[in-house]
Amino acid sequence: MPLASGEEFAGYRILRTLGLGGMGEVYLVQHPRLPRHDALKILPAAMSADNEFRERFNREAELAATLYNPHIVGIHDRGEFNGQLWISMDYIDGPDAGRLLREQYPTGMPPQLVAEIVTAVAEALDYAHDRGLLHRDIKPPNILLTTPHRGRRRVLLADFGIARNAADVSGLTETNVTLGTVNYAAPEQLMGGEIDGRADQYALAATAFHLLTGTPMYGSSNPAVVISRHLNAPPPALAASHPALA
Repeated sequence: MPLASGEEFAGYRILRTLGLGGMGEVYLVQHPRLPRHDALKILPAAMSADNEFRERFNREAELAATLYNPHIVGIHDRGEFNGQLWISMDYIDGPDAGRLLREQYPTGMPPQLVAEIVTAVAEALDYAHDRGLLHRDIKPPNILLTTPHRGRRRVLLADFGIARNAADVSGLTETNVTLGTVNYAAPEQLMGGEIDGRADQYALAATAFHLLTGTPMYGSSNPAVVISRHLNAPPPALAASHPALA
């Protein structure tokens, strides 16, 4: 059951729920000691109880905490409380790209805005890849946009807590498919093969297609169909549905 406003978890005071999903719950929280609001992600107890998952989580959270870039959501701390793993990070006051698409641009965002988003995420990925880290889950909900201030907004890539060292072949992250999202995942990731930075670039291209058109690159409610199209179908042409983008 989600935590209520006013409850405490690992010393953080819950202010409100930011999101709920299969990988856990995210809350806006008051920092235990500093006059600051953070985002606190709490993982499900079932995941937290898995020794292999716990080891991977701790290791990859530490890797993510080494990233200092204006387009990457910063990681502050991680731990375990009452049998649940948690990670605290910057709170970004603004929508994610998926929500912005649904609520304001259901038929596709303006190309200039998409270019701004893609450029920022590409810069974040270049920075991470240069340090041997992959993201593996590029998708609109993991791209956050701040509320515009004086006509400017920041674009940040979130959820680097599932990043991995590209040189690490220890098998800690063999669950590539479950950690990614099939609408945006590269073929080699869907097949469970070894991946590198090109998988993130593929996912960013698939994300750009979705943001420009309002529909995923291989839209289907059946994951098996989406996977098959990623593996076998040619990339769809933007001009087919949006001639103005040709």
